[in-house]
Amino acid sequence: MPDSPLARAIVVAMAIALPLAGCGSTPPIAPPVPTLTVSSVTPQSGSIAGGTTITITGTLFASDATVTIDGTPATAVTVSGSTSLTAVTPKHAAGLAALIVTSGGASASAPAGFTYLAPSGGNLPPVISNIRSTGSRPGQPSGFADIGEAITLLATVTDAETAASALTFAWSVPQGSVTGTSATAIWMLPATLATTPATITATLTVTEPYTENGVAQTNVSTRTFAVSVHNSQKEILDMGQEFLELFSVDDNAPEDVVRNFSRTCDGGAGYEDELSDVQDVRYYYHELPGWDVKKVPPVTFNFSGRCDFRNRNADACARFAVHWYDELRVTDPEDPTRPVGSQGETQGIDYVTAVLENNQWRLCHSDYQADEEPAFLTGFAKFLFRKHGGGKGLPIPKAAIR
Repeated sequence: MPDSPLARAIVVAMAIALPLAGCGSTPPIAPPVPTLTVSSVTPQSGSIAGGTTITITGTLFASDATVTIDGTPATAVTVSGSTSLTAVTPKHAAGLAALIVTSGGASASAPAGFTYLAPSGGNLPPVISNIRSTGSRPGQPSGFADIGEAITLLATVTDAETAASALTFAWSVPQGSVTGTSATAIWMLPATLATTPATITATLTVTEPYTENGVAQTNVSTRTFAVSVHNSQKEILDMGQEFLELFSVDDNAPEDVVRNFSRTCDGGAGYEDELSDVQDVRYYYHELPGWDVKKVPPVTFNFSGRCDFRNRNADACARFAVHWYDELRVTDPEDPTRPVGSQGETQGIDYVTAVLENNQWRLCHSDYQADEEPAFLTGFAKFLFRKHGGGKGLPIPKAAIR
């Protein structure tokens, strides 16, 4: 078309018309921005003891999601997808609690997301009426053990509403190891302890699960059991050696020599007999240096039984090799030919018994047996043989007893 006034008018009109037509159109709508939300909690109620597994639905859940209930973290949070996760409720007082899910730096809440319900009290908790132990030795008393020993713990548990098979038993110990998920457990005591005896306490927790008003509840009962743990071999041998070493030195008073003897063993006769023996020895003999006392392990145990040598009533039997040197102070009426001031020696085995009293080992008897045959004994050996059951013994003036 030639460049004419009409053509130029048409071009201008078209240029004006195009933007006018654009002003009348509708612009596109932007899509909504995704946000973290909580839409439901199932179940909506649970026990004040916690432990209820809840399922939370919503949007934009990611693997970093956490859950709190009134500020306390829930446990075992597991995200199964962007719209669902599970968690386990913490303990809480009865009533409504706010639930918050946090993920990707954002948080979403359900102000009354979960209701805690308290049990009515109509269901009674389990009763742990007794715990006792049995050891590895015959007659071993309950509540006694040695280091490194395996003892059996036995509990008596009853529940008015729930069978024992439905209860949960959990044993715990601060030292050693315990195995067992019933009313019976095996406790392996520690192999070493800094000092003995030492009291170590086991704890039994019994849990009863039950449902009340559609809510899973639990009753929990606990009871402790104290065990006196010993190193009996060492304790008895150390005590016996101390006694015989004190006996071997004149300067030690008779009462101090027998300080570790029981006052009740054999009705007190063990203590009184040994005190009398030491007093007699101090009167008739002066014990000379050079003596020797050695432990002869092992100690044997026979709770509420007897020791072979002289059939003594005792819980434990120990032996010691002894070697003594002596000088006669006063004429021995049973051996009048030995002159005062003469010296002699004897060696043999001293048999010492022990009893367990109030979870403490105490000595009970001391009986000496010389290496020589009784018919050939002389001097101090003969004197001790008579004093320790081989004869009638010797009276001494009361004024001489110290």
